[in-house]
Amino acid sequence: MNKLFKPLWTLILIACNFLPCEVCFAQPKEITPKEIVSYAGHTDAVKCVAFSPDGKLIASGGADNLLRVWEPRTGKNVFIGVSHKAPIWGVAFSPNGKIIASASDDMTVQIWDASNGKPVKVLKGHQRSVGDVNFSPDGKLLVSASNDYTIKIWNTTTWEAVGQMPEHRNWVSTAMFSPDGKNILTASYDFWIRIIDVNNGMVLKTWKAHTDWATAAVYSPDGKKIASSGGDRLVKLWEASTGKELFTFEGHADIVRSVAYSPDGKSIASGSGGDNAVRIWNPETGKEIVYLKGHSQEIIQVAYSPDGKLIASAGSDSIVKIWNIEPLFKKP
Repeated sequence: MNKLFKPLWTLILIACNFLPCEVCFAQPKEITPKEIVSYAGHTDAVKCVAFSPDGKLIASGGADNLLRVWEPRTGKNVFIGVSHKAPIWGVAFSPNGKIIASASDDMTVQIWDASNGKPVKVLKGHQRSVGDVNFSPDGKLLVSASNDYTIKIWNTTTWEAVGQMPEHRNWVSTAMFSPDGKNILTASYDFWIRIIDVNNGMVLKTWKAHTDWATAAVYSPDGKKIASSGGDRLVKLWEASTGKELFTFEGHADIVRSVAYSPDGKSIASGSGGDNAVRIWNPETGKEIVYLKGHSQEIIQVAYSPDGKLIASAGSDSIVKIWNIEPLFKKP
């Protein structure tokens, strides 16, 4: 080795011992995640998808009005729920994996037994379409978001509504609990994000997140950051405590319908139309890691498996694809 470069090379090697591996050995885009399942059980656009807490099942809902539960690594059907009268826009497993909640254009939230697909309860109260549903971390509460501009909180023991939060000025696209269960994060087609106190319903923080619809928002696993997606083709990262913008992720060709945070907090996934792609971003650098192509129409929702090794993407092409992203984060 040239004497001039030997000291420099030594310094680089020393630095790599202290820096994260991606700093010195950035994964190239050629390391493409493998598509392991292309699930074609739905007969119309798939609007939502969620993994069970143990990662062994997936629930998906579609414009065919069906809730389908199946195995993500094989595509094998487990059961089909047929009670909704209109498209299903949201789906979630309870933290213990025993219950599934689904939200629909029929203005209801339906509760299902996750072991056999039997209907447990129909929750009524919203005046228009229900587009999102999520459980609290302890499983004691359920929150639903609606096109009637409101969110409702439900007691999962009695299934009674126990709260209705302040109205947005348009469709509420997202409602989810913070990781500590104390707050609820909402995003709306009125372009704004809100953080609401669960106990008293007070708006703790609110800001204009996008210049077009705020289509989705999600907390980081530690609750310190919020990622959002919008009709302005952007994904944004915010500091949860202040609403300060940290990064703007650019690359999608059309409205970004969905955004998800990996369980380890090391990546963010988003899905859109136009490019019909899933893009994976580094929340520490603001850079794109890789994009996934395979759908023939827009992607409506993306979700990580609990172990972070898989991503599910639900598309208007009636397909759910399962991608193995583990190779992206392996050390060389």
